Amino acid sequence: MAERISLEVPATLSALSSVRMVLGGLGAGLDYSLEDLEDLTLATEGLFHAALQTESCQRFSVEVVITDGDLSVYSGEFRSSDLRRQVEDGDEGCLDLCRLLRETVDEVRCREIDDAYQVVLVKRGRGRGTTE
Repeated sequence: MAERISLEVPATLSALSSVRMVLGGLGAGLDYSLEDLEDLTLATEGLFHAALQTESCQRFSVEVVITDGDLSVYSGEFRSSDLRRQVEDGDEGCLDLCRLLRETVDEVRCREIDDAYQVVLVKRGRGRGTTE
């Protein structure tokens, strides 16, 4: 069964400290490396920076889900087509935010929710009980 932690934070950069704290605590409990935690935090911060530029919202909803040792961050609900273009591969290829996300997390996808979407960032668990 998946564990879930849901947060609703103000749509400000200073609110990211709460998200960072949750990600760090969960990742440490799952024996994630400092580098993996930094990658997930960097991806989440990059997404929030872009969302602040393209969305007109007062709060961000964030849900962190642990499934089989993987950490998934569900952010949104977003409506901006510009943000979605920045997250997904476009006609011009993967640039800026898209590249940052794909170089720091293992999976990036948009999840449809009625007339909006969530951005899902997944960092897979590594090295627990295995040798790489």
